[in-house]
Parts: sequence; C-alpha cells; structure tokens
Amino acid sequence: MSSARTGLGLLVALAFLYICARAALVPLTHDEAATFQTYVLTGNYLPYLAHWDAGNHLLTTAVARGSYLLFGSEPLALRGFSALCFLLWGWYALRFTRLLDQAVFRIALFMALLLTPFVLEFFALFRGYGPSLAFLLMALFHAVRLATEARRMDLVLSLIAMLLACAASLSLIMLWCMLVAGSAAVLLRNQRRDATSWAALLLFGFLPLLLAAHYSFELSARGLLYFGTDDGLLAGTMASLANWVLGVGHPLVGAMLMLMPIPLGAWALRVGRHRLVIGALLLLILGELLGRFILAQAFGVLYPQDRTAMHLVPLLLMLFGFSIAALAQERPWLKWSALFLFALPIRTVFELNLDRTAYWPEQAIPAEVFNAVTERKAHSARPLLISGYHQHAAVWAYGSMRRNGSLPMLDVIGFPQPTCDLMLIDRSYFEVPQGFSVVAEAPHGKLALMQRDSPLATNIAMDTVIRIQPTDAEFSELLVAEDAAWLAEGCLIEIDAVLRSEAMPMDLRLVVELKDADGASLHYDVVDAQRIRAHWQGDAWREIRRVPAHQGAARLVCYFWNPQRHAFSADRVQVKAHRMHQP
Repeated sequence: MSSARTGLGLLVALAFLYICARAALVPLTHDEAATFQTYVLTGNYLPYLAHWDAGNHLLTTAVARGSYLLFGSEPLALRGFSALCFLLWGWYALRFTRLLDQAVFRIALFMALLLTPFVLEFFALFRGYGPSLAFLLMALFHAVRLATEARRMDLVLSLIAMLLACAASLSLIMLWCMLVAGSAAVLLRNQRRDATSWAALLLFGFLPLLLAAHYSFELSARGLLYFGTDDGLLAGTMASLANWVLGVGHPLVGAMLMLMPIPLGAWALRVGRHRLVIGALLLLILGELLGRFILAQAFGVLYPQDRTAMHLVPLLLMLFGFSIAALAQERPWLKWSALFLFALPIRTVFELNLDRTAYWPEQAIPAEVFNAVTERKAHSARPLLISGYHQHAAVWAYGSMRRNGSLPMLDVIGFPQPTCDLMLIDRSYFEVPQGFSVVAEAPHGKLALMQRDSPLATNIAMDTVIRIQPTDAEFSELLVAEDAAWLAEGCLIEIDAVLRSEAMPMDLRLVVELKDADGASLHYDVVDAQRIRAHWQGDAWREIRRVPAHQGAARLVCYFWNPQRHAFSADRVQVKAHRMHQP
C-alpha cells in the first residue's frame, strides 16, 4: 500500500510540474488576456460594480489581482492559482478513490480523474474552470462524509467549497442548488437543531446561492450568457464533451458513450455496495441534465457545451468507477472494464505539449512572432501597421505590454485586408490576400505572421507637434483635417507621444474618427493606453492607425479621450498623417 501511495504521489508531483510548466510557457488565450486587461489591471472586478461579462470568473480574477500586484503580469503569476488548485484536485481525487476497496478500480479512477484529457489543461489557464472542479470535488467528498457521519465540520467545508466552486465558475450553480438542498435534508433527517449548523447553511449556502442566482439572471437579461448550444443535451452538451474528452467526433456515438455511466449506476444501486456515492452522483447528474432542459425549454437558455459543461466529466467518471467496482462484487470479470479508465490518461500523454491549448490553439501567439515584429520595427521609419483578427487583439496587447508597450496595436477593422505591413492570420480559417509571404509561424501551425511583398507607398500629408499641459479634460484634440482631397483615398495616422500620469492604470484612449460633410461617422477607431502600459511616467507611445478609403470623407479628427478624467500631461505629441498611394 505504501509503495502504491508513493507512486500516486509521484504521479501528482509530475503532473503538477507539467501544469506549472504549461502555466509559465503556453501563450495566453483571448479570454485570459481580456480578463487581465478588463478586471485585473484596473482592479475593478466586483459583480454589479464592474463591467458586466460572464468571463469575469470572480474567484480567479480576485486572486489574480493580488498576484498581479505582488508578482506582476507574468503568465505564471496570473495562472498560479489554477495550478495550485490542481494539488487540491489531486488530493480529493485520492481521498474519493480511497473509498474503493479494490486497488485496480482505485488506481484506474484516480488516474482518470487526475489526467483527464481537456480537463487537465484548464488547471494551467487563468480561467475559473479548473479551480471550480477542484472545489467541486472537495464539496462532494465532504457532502458524502456529512451524509454518513453528520459532522458539522463536513457541512461547513462542503458549503464553503461549493461557494468557492461557483465563485470560480457560475456554470456549477445547478449543482450548488442540489448540494444546499441535500445538506438541509441531511440536517432534517438527523434532527439537527443546533443553531450553528443552520446558521452555516444560511451563511454559506442559501444567501450566497440567492445572490449568485440573481447575478446569473442579470447576466442573462443582458444577453451575456451567449456561449452554449441549441442542439440539445445529446447532440450539443454530451457530444461536445465526448469530442474533447474521448476524441469521439460522431455526435450520437459520443453522447451515448458519455451517458453510459447512468444506466450502469442504476444497475449498481441494487447491489448495495457504494450505494450512497452512486445514488448521490446519479441525483446530481440527472438533476443537472433535467435542470438544463427546463432552463432551455422555459427560458431559452442555451445548453452548456465543452468547457461550460466540463463539471459533468468528473461526476460521470466517478459514477462509472464506483458502479463497475460495485458490480464487480457479483461479476468479477467486470474488473477488466477498468481498462476504459486507463484510456484517458494514455490519451493525455499523447497530447502533452508546452506551446498551445487544445481548445484555442490559434490564439497562442509565440515569442517568435513578437521577436520577428520587433526585428522589423527596428528597420522601419514609422511604426509598423499590423493587421489581425479581433480575437487576437487582447492577446497581442498583452504581449506588447510584456515588452514595455513597444509594439503598435493590431488593426482589426475589415480583417483580412491587404493595407498593412504585417498580417497575423490563421491560414486554416482565413484566405490570405495576394502579395504576402510567411516570415514566422507558430509551432502548432495554426497561426502565421506574414509580410507584405511590396512595401506600402505613402507620403506625409500633415505633420504637427503639440504639448499638453497637465489636465483632466475629457477630450484633448490632436489633429483635424478638413476637406482635404487625400481624405477619401485613405491614410495612416502616426502618433509619437510622451505621456505622464499618476493614475495607475491611466484610462486614456486614442481616437481616430472620419466623418462626412453632414457629420455622420464613416470610421471610428479607438486604442486604450492602459492596454499598452499600466504606468505612464514620461514613457513613449508610438502608434499607427489605418483610416480606410471612403468616398464622401470630409473631416478627420484625432484626439485623446479621457473618460475617467484622470490627470495627465504630454511633454510632446507628434501626429503625422501619411497619405496612401494606391498601386
């Protein structure tokens, strides 16, 4: 037994090191970068007070804010909490599987939980899904202990763990409802009348659950619960899990495989072995599926899929493991079915990497791409105009910030379009415009940096230099061009500024707007300074923005917008308008 525990402990340690390596080395994804810029960088993340978005996974955002203040914006600093939660996940996976008598089932289920494909990589991401699963497993373990031993400490630990699980991901709110109701049922069954237990249930259960439910409805009312599927539980929810976890692409076959533990569990209930765990898992899974069906049919809420349905994976795995362990008491040959569990960690081993996520490979912008841009920037008289997809904008801004804000922001308008010096593009999804060649490529092959074969031809149409004295004005005009013939042909606006502000971060935005003779907006482009640098203390900001060709263009204006009225100054602001020459 001691050698087996040592082996499992070594496996957890190796997996944790792998998770930490991924957390440090895999480039950030869009959701991670956007959450960092919107909530962590600003420190404004509390529900009802902050920007409304379902991507604000409150627990991980709050921890990342503290980590950012202590350790900076390194990927490992942002993802460290998720990585640490993997240890909690491993510990409670071990405690749960120790309830099984036979070593083969215990080891197989433990390895399947610890190294589940798709699930594993979320412990190395700055998202709430990994931590939510760790706290869910903790909550379920202590809920089982509560049902068998009726100890107050198990009640408190279960409620707090479930509260933290839903604070990390609201996708678990249905399970939270059932766990709180189940805890109340256990107290009533055991005729517990002590005020402490009921106060704990109220404080850590009912009250935060009601608040979370209200917040969820507010998100839904704002149309922010947009990620999901209307394909139903089988073709949508279960098929998506089968695709990512099992690698089964056929929707019906995948859904049937994912649901197989349910009839197995119903069959195992009559045996009597592990009846409490099997019954509880069945209730949770069926309650979750029924609740999702009701929400979809009655309120039009989309069914969860892949990452938002991921909490079903450990429940189904445990139901399968405990069910076959119980049935094997009568049919010993069923122990061979444990081999199905070993298939999951084997699949994970074949997918190990340190450069991308399985779910968002095209969003991983490697250092080689940033280095290639930096090298070309050194030989360019003006900032390089880089075109990219809008899903890459936040990731690119994060990469530029990590390089002291030295790179201009992506031009995402009208992507893909050929008016640029460099283009960041997923060639498997977009058709590349003519006249571009690859200069750098991501290891996963989903993303390439391409350079224009013939340089853009421009000449300077306007060049002005101003100084902005300390001010908290909402608008500071930089350049105005009216009724110029070149406005309709398209142009590039280059900004070279030296900014100062005590605000950290400073919410200052560069706006470039093109209007027609009637004042109607033809083009509007905005770049947020706080996405480039958190602190501006005499630092340079060099930016370039593209203004597309528009017939009827009459007025071009470039200005700083200061919506929070932060005090700032600019020692020097040079603005150039580059007239475009059409080939």
